[in-house]
Amino acid sequence: MLGNRKLICGIIRDITERKRADEELLESERKLKIHGKQLEEINTALKVLLSQREKDKSEMEENILSNVKQLVQPYISKLKKNRSMSEDLAYLNILESNLNEIISPFSFTLSSTYLGLTPKEIQVADLIKDGKQDKDIVEILNISQTTVKSHRQNIRKKLGIYSKRVNLKTYLTSITK
Repeated sequence: MLGNRKLICGIIRDITERKRADEELLESERKLKIHGKQLEEINTALKVLLSQREKDKSEMEENILSNVKQLVQPYISKLKKNRSMSEDLAYLNILESNLNEIISPFSFTLSSTYLGLTPKEIQVADLIKDGKQDKDIVEILNISQTTVKSHRQNIRKKLGIYSKRVNLKTYLTSITK
């Protein structure tokens, strides 16, 4: 002490900048959390859209395959049996080959739906699914009535609905959707 005087020693620091930086950091963190939640919501929406696109793609493949097999190939077969012109037969063979090439990527999808069925049973199942009667199937596939009934029975057994009161057309429609 110097006489009556008292000395006080202190340091003053301006922390305004530090406080402002802390507030900006907190605001940035808040914005990042909001942005993160938005990205999660967008990601969920994209997953749903991708799933729906896969379902649509699968349905389209099945429709194309089924349409070609039932609306085009039976007529090609009938025309091939009517071998009046060898040049026409050559064009029909080329047409059939090209159609088979177009639909070959889709065949696996349909076969996996009817896992365990023979190719002829798959054809019969597709025709049944499309509402064709036995007489129509006989004409389209050029097989006997007995063969169609046998295929129907085998399809029911392989799908596990033999001796059950289940409409085959309805059941086939439900498992391919």
